[in-house]
Amino acid sequence: MWTYIFKILIFPAIVFANLTNSTLYTLCRNSDLYEILETIINYEARFNSKYHYDWVFLNDEPFNENFKLLVSNAVSGNSYFGKIPEYMWEIPNSVNKSIMYSNINKIKNDPDGVYPYYDSISYRNMCRFESGFFYWHELLLNYDYFWRIEPGVKLDCDINYDIFKFMIENNFQYGFTISMLEYPKTIPTLFDSFLTSLNNLNKLDLLNSIENYSDFITNFENNDYNLCHFWTNFEIGNLNIFRSNDYNNIFKELDKFNGFYYERWGDAPIRTLILSLILKHPQIKRFENFGYQHEPYLQCPQDIQIKAENRCSCNSKLDITNKWYSCSWYFDGLNKRHSKIKMIRPTKPN
Repeated sequence: MWTYIFKILIFPAIVFANLTNSTLYTLCRNSDLYEILETIINYEARFNSKYHYDWVFLNDEPFNENFKLLVSNAVSGNSYFGKIPEYMWEIPNSVNKSIMYSNINKIKNDPDGVYPYYDSISYRNMCRFESGFFYWHELLLNYDYFWRIEPGVKLDCDINYDIFKFMIENNFQYGFTISMLEYPKTIPTLFDSFLTSLNNLNKLDLLNSIENYSDFITNFENNDYNLCHFWTNFEIGNLNIFRSNDYNNIFKELDKFNGFYYERWGDAPIRTLILSLILKHPQIKRFENFGYQHEPYLQCPQDIQIKAENRCSCNSKLDITNKWYSCSWYFDGLNKRHSKIKMIRPTKPN
C-alpha cells in the first residue's frame, strides 16, 4: 500500500529533460514529522529547489494524512509514501528470541556501560532493512539512483550542481561524506562472519584485490578489521549495485548469522564491508567539500573560497575529518594513492 502525491509543476522544460532517474529517499515515522520537515526545507533550499527530484518516504506503519499533507507541500518534486512489507521488517524465524534477549541483558549489565539502541528491536529491524531490503521496495524499483536522507540532518552548504548527474557521468556507484569507527561491542563477530560468508561463496580472494577498496576496511599491519565504515545517514548510490547478485549473495550469507539481533549489527558496517569488496577504484566518491551534519558530528570544508561560493554556515574547526575516530582522512589517502598506506590514526585524547 502506498500513496503518490503528484504535483503540477510549472518549471522550464529543460529542468525535467535533464533529470536523471533518481530519487531522494527517507525512512521515518509519523512521529518524525517536524524533524523531517526541517530537513526537507533545508535540502530543498540547498539543493532540490533547483532540480525538483522525487522524494520517497517509507515507514513500517502507514503514514497519516497530516504527515502526507505537510511533507508533500514542503517537497518541490513529487512525493511517494509507502509502507514497508512485514517480511522486510520483522525478526526472522531463524532468530532464537531467548538468545537475543539474553544477549541484550548482558549488554545492559555491562560494567563498561551500554551503547546506543542496545535494547531496541525496532532499530535492529531498521538496520537489517537498510542493509538488504530497502532497494527491493516497490516505490524504489523504478529508480536507478537514490540519496538517503534522515530526519534531523542538515546541509550546511549549497550544492550547486546535479549530484545525481555528477555520479552517473563519473561512473561513481556510491557516495558518502563522513566515515568513522564503529562501536566494537556492537559487532564482535561481524568480521569473522563476513570472512565465513566470503569463504562459503568462494570470494575470499576479494580481500586481497588491489582493484577494490579492501584496503579501506583492514589495518595496514595485519589485515585485521579496522572498524571503518561509511556513515550511511548520508549516502548516494546506484540501486542496481544493491540489487546485484554480488551484493545480495554476500548479504544473504551474512544474514544467516542473525547478528542484527544476537548482537547489534548496523547497516553502515554491513554496507561498507560489502561495497568495499565489490566496487573498484574509483567507483566510491567521498564528497569532502560538502557541509553536512548529523548530530553530534559534522563535516565542513576547510577552503574559505569553497565556503564562500557555496554559502556555507558551518564552523570548519568542528570538522570531523581529522579526528581520531574518523576514517575519512584514511579513505582520502587511499583514494589519492590507490595503494595501501600505513594507517597512523590521529591521537586519541586521554
